Parts: sequence; structure tokens; C-alpha cells
Amino acid sequence: MVLVLRLLLSATLLSMASCAQQTPVPRNPSTPVKPVCPRQSSQSTVRGAPQNRYLDRMAIIDAQKDFTQAPEPDYVLDADSVVRFPRIEPIGAIFIGDSILTGWSGYFAKVFPNAFLDGRVGRQFSSILAIWKVLTECHTTQGVRTVVVELGTNGEVSPADMDAFLHMAGDRQIFLVVPEMPRPWAAEVRDLYLKTAESHPNVHLIRWDLLSKDHPDYYWSDRVHPNWLGIQVMVQAIAKALRQD
Repeated sequence: MVLVLRLLLSATLLSMASCAQQTPVPRNPSTPVKPVCPRQSSQSTVRGAPQNRYLDRMAIIDAQKDFTQAPEPDYVLDADSVVRFPRIEPIGAIFIGDSILTGWSGYFAKVFPNAFLDGRVGRQFSSILAIWKVLTECHTTQGVRTVVVELGTNGEVSPADMDAFLHMAGDRQIFLVVPEMPRPWAAEVRDLYLKTAESHPNVHLIRWDLLSKDHPDYYWSDRVHPNWLGIQVMVQAIAKALRQD
């Protein structure tokens, strides 16, 4: 009888220990969750399902081609994502973009040495809401009055997401790079950008769509990613717009 009781007690203790290991300790709701702030890096590799998308694969392929044309090898980054802090403090502008910004991030950093660059292959406009929230919580946006958005190539842009971002950005000067690509959502994105600039005095357009019109020589074969000739036109147009602001 004593042996049976000991066995039952041992089983109970083991069951309690197992439950204690599996049951998470509730977090004190008054304890703030610290944001994962961006860190300086030349590149970060994020492989996975999104890499199966055609545009994402082409972005990496075209970034490899860029090395054949770039006058300086560090102008080009063959990676899935990039975070670059400015070489000249404080941060004067924040650039948020997709594979175009990522692939030519070294050239962007050269032309805009006081800019914070955040790019990712395959990024869609909706991602900007979470990105801006993290940058704000990390005080990266503090004192920054200029934001350049190079997005819209990888999918439709929701008017609701645009309104939400503009609300979060406040009265900062927002520069939208109007994308140009042979994709079904191109006209819709362009129309939204045009309407947004018309209704918001702090929103300005970089008309890449017009600058690259009738210039297939600005692109690689996918007609999405600019080559060395094309990226110079885009970047210089951004620089000119920022100087005029």
C-alpha cells in the first residue's frame, strides 16, 4: 500500500512539473515591450517563401548584373535587405524602399550621406506602417523632417495604408517615388500617388514614371529594376527635389 501511494505521489509531482514547464508565465501588462531597433549592417539575409516570387528572384539577379556597370563596387548590394545609418550625423532624411533601394543602397548612401536607408526585396507599401512604428519607438525619426518612399513596385497600394502612414508621419515632407513597371497595378498606384500629392501640401512626387518613359535603356530586361544609367537618373531626381524643398 505504501509503495502504491509513493508511485501515485511521484506521478502527480511529474505531472505538475510538466505543466509548469509548458505554461507560460504571464507578462505584467504594465511592463513595456522594448522594440527591436534596427542595427547598422551592410546586409541581412532573410531567406524564405517570399524569395519564390518572380520579382524577388529578378531583384537578386539584377543586383548581380549591377556589379558589371557600377563604377564603384560598394555602390551595389547583392542581398535581400539593408539597413544603413548615415555617415554624417544627425539623420537628415529617411529612405524606405524595396529592391531598387536595396540593390543600389551604396550609391544612395554616397549621394545622401546623412540619410538612414531601410530597404528590403519584395517589400510592399503596407509594410511601411510597422517600419515607421519601430523607427519612431527607437527615436530614429526624431528631428527628421524628410522621408523618401520608394515603394509600389511589388503590389497595390491601399488608400487606407497611405492615409495611415501620412497620419503617422505628421507634417514631415514626404517624397513619393512614382514607380514605373509593366505590372497590372502600376496605373492604380500612380493615380493614388497623384491624388495624394494634390490633397496634401507636404507630399511631393518624384516622377520616375515620366523620367523613365520611352527609356528601356534605363532598365534591365525585366523593365522593373534600373541599371546604372537608370538609377543615376532616379537618384539625381530625388536629390534635386530635396534641394528644392
